Amino acid sequence: MDKKDWLSKVVALPNGLNLFLIKINFFPQLFLGKAYRNYRRKLKQQHYLSYDYTTSLINLVNNSIKKIPYYKTYAPINSLADFQQQIGFIDKEVVMANFNDFVDPEIDKTRYVEGTTGGTSGKPLRLLIPKNRHVFELATMHTMWETTGWKYHPRAVIRNHKLKPGEIYRINPITKEFIFDGFRISFDYFESIYQTLKKFNISFIHAYPSTAYEFALFLREKKKDISFINTFLSGSENIYEYQTDLIEKQLGIRFYNWYGHSEKLILGGYCKDTQVYHLENTYGFAELIDENNQIISEVGKRGELVGTTLKNPGMPLIRYRTDDFAEYIGNYCPHCKRNVLLVKNIVGRWSGERIYNKDGSFVTTTALNLHSDLYKKINGIQYIQNKKGILKILIIKTAEYSAEDEKTLKEHFLKTLNKDIILIIEYVDHLIKQNNGKFLHLISKVK
Repeated sequence: MDKKDWLSKVVALPNGLNLFLIKINFFPQLFLGKAYRNYRRKLKQQHYLSYDYTTSLINLVNNSIKKIPYYKTYAPINSLADFQQQIGFIDKEVVMANFNDFVDPEIDKTRYVEGTTGGTSGKPLRLLIPKNRHVFELATMHTMWETTGWKYHPRAVIRNHKLKPGEIYRINPITKEFIFDGFRISFDYFESIYQTLKKFNISFIHAYPSTAYEFALFLREKKKDISFINTFLSGSENIYEYQTDLIEKQLGIRFYNWYGHSEKLILGGYCKDTQVYHLENTYGFAELIDENNQIISEVGKRGELVGTTLKNPGMPLIRYRTDDFAEYIGNYCPHCKRNVLLVKNIVGRWSGERIYNKDGSFVTTTALNLHSDLYKKINGIQYIQNKKGILKILIIKTAEYSAEDEKTLKEHFLKTLNKDIILIIEYVDHLIKQNNGKFLHLISKVK
């Protein structure tokens, strides 16, 4: 039986039985396998040391040049300088157009699974991924989470699961997860979630950032006791200032975020002391490039994230442009004493963050950030654009929101956008989520 099917059957067992099993699961890492445990030990030895990724990178590239059709025109490399001077960039379109040329013709395909990217920006990308990918991915993720104090604690999960009507939660006793319905976003259901967290003393909440924000709104509005809540563990969406302001500054709950993507080339999470991402060089090799394809070394400059696999010899993507952008901070963390690429303000799906004026010029959603005083008077904001020059703004307003605030909002947008843009403000109870439960700050059909 496939491991995923086996876990599904376990989760389907009665909650009473799974609650008993979760209470006696003192060593969940045992269920993740020997390879996972060995790699976790290896990461702990390297985590705060200066890991030298160059040997792994050079070996991966040279092995690919020998075996992978797409790379056979390249000469072998001997250094990182050779790598950055000789190896060109690829992107989603290149891989889609040459899928077979990126696959090692001699691999044992029974050791790989075929997956796809999410396809949020068009046609999904096909990928061949090693079946043992969980060894590296989970081990790296768990090592990052430990910086928050998490050590295999039970977690609440409010992401992309859909439960039966009337079902409050399910339990996965193997991974020690209390799984909630990520599509049932209401204060009534949040009350049920909160009572479950309180009853079982669950202090870590694994959620999309948008869901973490909405649950945090509930906690604030209902004046709940949050003394037992340690951290929101969040990823897979862009982070916005108003979310951080509410969760960390107003409620005092840690808001730990990480960055990763379906291609599984780059993975990184917040530093234990700051909101700067450490891009883990044991997982993959990350670069940040400017519009001229040059490596960025200027603090504060934004560029595109480029990833190279270190763990997928069967379909190695080398110098793959992610279409995700970030701000360069450095290559050394003074807090953790680690040599890793440091970035902040990661924005995914950059083209999808553009709001267009009628003449074709555009601004990004980041440029439309509101003053913190306005964020305190709304419980959510979302932009919808189906045509250049017309922007619909969905707002969940609080009781303190007034006609004067609407006037201030319009003035703010017209200062940034062209004067001839048509603004439509619509007040709603809920913002729009995608079928997978994710939230997009901007839903755009403009090409």
